Amino acid sequence: MAYDELRKLHALQRVTDVGLAYLPLDELLTELLERIAEILHSDTAAFLLLEEDGASLLATAAKGIEEEVEQGVRIPVGGGFAGRIAAERRAIFIEDVDHADILNPILREKGIRSMLGVPLLVEEQVIGVLHVGTLTPRLFDEADTELLQLAADRAATSIERARLFHQRGVVEALQRSLVPEQLPSVPGLELAARYRPAVRRGGIGGDWFDAFPLGRGGIALVVGDVMGHGIGAAALMAQMRTGLRAYALDGHSPAGVVDRLNRLLLTLGQRLMTTLAYALLDLEREQVTLVSAGHLPPLVRAPGGETAVLAVDGGPPLGVSTVSTYHETTFDFPAGSTLLLATDGAVEVRGESIDDGLERLRALLERADDLEVLCQDVAEGEVRGAPADDDVAILGARLELLPDTLRTTWPASAETLPAMRPLLRRWLGRWGAGEDEIYDIIVAVQEASANAVEHAYAPGAATYEVTAEHDHGVIRFVVRDRGRWREPRGTHRGRGISMMRALMETVDVVQDEEGTRVELRRTLGRQAA
Repeated sequence: MAYDELRKLHALQRVTDVGLAYLPLDELLTELLERIAEILHSDTAAFLLLEEDGASLLATAAKGIEEEVEQGVRIPVGGGFAGRIAAERRAIFIEDVDHADILNPILREKGIRSMLGVPLLVEEQVIGVLHVGTLTPRLFDEADTELLQLAADRAATSIERARLFHQRGVVEALQRSLVPEQLPSVPGLELAARYRPAVRRGGIGGDWFDAFPLGRGGIALVVGDVMGHGIGAAALMAQMRTGLRAYALDGHSPAGVVDRLNRLLLTLGQRLMTTLAYALLDLEREQVTLVSAGHLPPLVRAPGGETAVLAVDGGPPLGVSTVSTYHETTFDFPAGSTLLLATDGAVEVRGESIDDGLERLRALLERADDLEVLCQDVAEGEVRGAPADDDVAILGARLELLPDTLRTTWPASAETLPAMRPLLRRWLGRWGAGEDEIYDIIVAVQEASANAVEHAYAPGAATYEVTAEHDHGVIRFVVRDRGRWREPRGTHRGRGISMMRALMETVDVVQDEEGTRVELRRTLGRQAA
């Protein structure tokens, strides 16, 4: 075998060593430079990798000219030695650096006399530049150029694999931390969601969902899609999710929340647009208020099974203009209704109208009985006929029909008391209770529940039960705990029983070995005693 062939084989073995595949990117680059400099007998070697914007090369690793990396040298594509290699996608040899078009002064300061550079190519796409240099004049010949390009091709594959593995791991970890691990537990409301990332060369995308309770029986639901992929999209998604929660919890209307998100995105200076659909469920009034910012329209299934794509007055995507305005639309959402929010990856098929995908999603919702199964099927590509090339986020909410006899179990914590109000209001409304009656009964039941929380248990996890029944116009509530009530503490404590008796017709308190049972009765249409 000829010397050149042996040299080439040895070089390829050095840069394709299987052990390199397990190194982190920074260690991989350093090791590759050491081997490439040894193979080419050069004094310097450097990798400049293409940045996300595709407009510049960043000095990422260097041997012999480490100052390039330390100073964060950037070279515009098309300018200077490395920039020309990237733009022209070919090897370039410089015999005398002193008389060449060199943008980076460090190369001259280090005394480099001759240089050879080649593009780093992956699937015909430039991802960077590899160059080597010598401190004495040297004529790099065709064999040197071929050898460096072969080394660069093998190195490019290793670099891209390591970079994407690292980026995907970071983005997946970030995205997992931002998509809720579990949805909130809301009595009388079923929630289900799925997120399915798409594995692609560009990394993970910016699809997301969220659900969280607001005051007075409100539940916020949101699905969004940040245009783009990779860490940048995931980081922007994090800012959008945090901003939306802050604005919503601060009491702004749905339109006000989305308007502020638009302004926030514009101030961040991001070039990535984002779309979202934001829904505010009012459990007490059985209504939903929707705002869309350039997003796929929501779908709803009525209690009788009729299913439709909702005609929401949508605004433009976020981040497009400072003068964008967003409007909210309110729909009735009676018990038994289902709302579905999704990103376009759930329905979009290349070469097909988005309306066709929406119609298939509507038909799937129409015949779906199990909300969890529905979300899983959509995430796995049921609507498209195959798993999506893009990310998919889907969120569903079903307002449950309340039974004649309501049986609930609650954590013995004061924080859960407000969540009781919308459920009791809905149940009492079924039996024709008036506003004053609903108010009185809820206050009395919450007072009995507060006593169970405060007096029945020592610190630690515990629960109590609330049962509600209706019989010929008579409302009966039973609040039951499994603890032993402590004596009232403080000069103004222990008045809860008096308050309950003022609001209800009868209040009976029974204490036994199993705990305390408070029974409250009131006839609808009749004032309390």
